[in-house]
Amino acid sequence: MTSDERWFPSHLKELGEAECLELLGEHQVGRVAYCDDLGPVVLPVNYALDQGTILIQTSPHSMLASRLRAAPASFQIDEFDEYTQTGWSVLVRGSAAYVDPTDLPADEDRPHTWAEGQRTLHIRITPHDISGRRLLPA
Repeated sequence: MTSDERWFPSHLKELGEAECLELLGEHQVGRVAYCDDLGPVVLPVNYALDQGTILIQTSPHSMLASRLRAAPASFQIDEFDEYTQTGWSVLVRGSAAYVDPTDLPADEDRPHTWAEGQRTLHIRITPHDISGRRLLPA
């Protein structure tokens, strides 16, 4: 391998809140994190960005529903390219709470789960902190 073919380590760039919200608005799958009796749990979920908050849909009988009735939660999305060793991630830390059905956005603006089953409960994560990083090529 010649010196022209070598990859050099990439560097990190902090993302501003506006760019983080833009990335959140462009995607529909992320991971929600919460704690149960054994420690942290991270699950993939479909979501929608709704006025700066994360809206997810789940079964009212799920573990996710029981743990996020009114609790701290984190949410993350990311994208990586292993070949170029670049990517980005956005982390939302905040509080989760059930959403009253009268406070939901129009149906087309709600999250729609890919998995089958009845998911009639909506949970909103209201951010206390939104941060992001982009891994840029050297």
